[in-house]
Amino acid sequence: MTALVGLAMASAMALTGCSGAAEGDTKTFKVAAFTAGYGTPVGKATVDAFVEKGKEQGWDVRLYTSEFDYDKINTDVTGAITQGVDAIFAGFPDPRQIAPLVNAAKDADIPIFSIDGGVQPNDDFVVDATSNQQQIADLTVGSLEKAMGGLSGKNVMVIGHDPHVGIMTRSHMAEDLLKSGGANIAGGEIKQVLNPGTSQEEALKFVTDYLQANPEGLDGVWVGWDHAALGAVQALNEAGRQDVPVTGVDAVGIALAEIKKNGPFSATVVQDWPKVLSLVLDDMTTYAADGSKPAKNFVETDVTLVDRTNVNDITPTD
Repeated sequence: MTALVGLAMASAMALTGCSGAAEGDTKTFKVAAFTAGYGTPVGKATVDAFVEKGKEQGWDVRLYTSEFDYDKINTDVTGAITQGVDAIFAGFPDPRQIAPLVNAAKDADIPIFSIDGGVQPNDDFVVDATSNQQQIADLTVGSLEKAMGGLSGKNVMVIGHDPHVGIMTRSHMAEDLLKSGGANIAGGEIKQVLNPGTSQEEALKFVTDYLQANPEGLDGVWVGWDHAALGAVQALNEAGRQDVPVTGVDAVGIALAEIKKNGPFSATVVQDWPKVLSLVLDDMTTYAADGSKPAKNFVETDVTLVDRTNVNDITPTD
């Protein structure tokens, strides 16, 4: 994530004081940063970049992580609020699972600045910057349609992970687009990965088991993120079915390498996390300086489809 680490900040000056501090107050701006998705490459790189840039600003940034254990996150961040912080940075949070820390932040009048915290405006956050999920679904399903020579009558497996709001949203959007185009959802419903940390192995099993039961009954695989897509690609390679296209999301290095091989992995999507992070960092810098909150609390950024026509021009996101 060289691009993330090299993000330009609105100010290179180390900030002292927090919003509402009296003139001359030298109290350090304190931030509690958290993510439950630290085990994912994009999540870790993005949050680490935030911590580094915050510390460069002179902020006191404390990072709280877990492997999708929101009980731990709620406990840790609520404790940080009790001890005293000026702002909270939420990295890829699930708004359905952070009510305790949100309530504690509201009671203490502490703003939450979020990255990828949902797919619609949410007053729990003073700002949430994220990717356009409909655009992700449109581009990837369109790519799959082109690779398969149409959607009508085609059997397409959809692999998602509903505990992640963004993946859940784009997975169901993709399912709707596929159905409206006349495709059949292989297995009758979205295949749900249980743990992102084992997503490649789980997706491998989904596709392998389906092909064993339906040797000629799979025309394409739509996957909500690259590491699970790699499992689907592995299963297809092992079954000798390089004719079945797979799409992913994230443009991680190993996915780009697979696309270059002209095998099953046909396309992925670049989400502009450097831009997203820059937007949130700028808003936090302004808040730290004078207490001003963002004018808009929800910002969507555009994404880019990556396929064999442009894969050599894309920088990996990990």
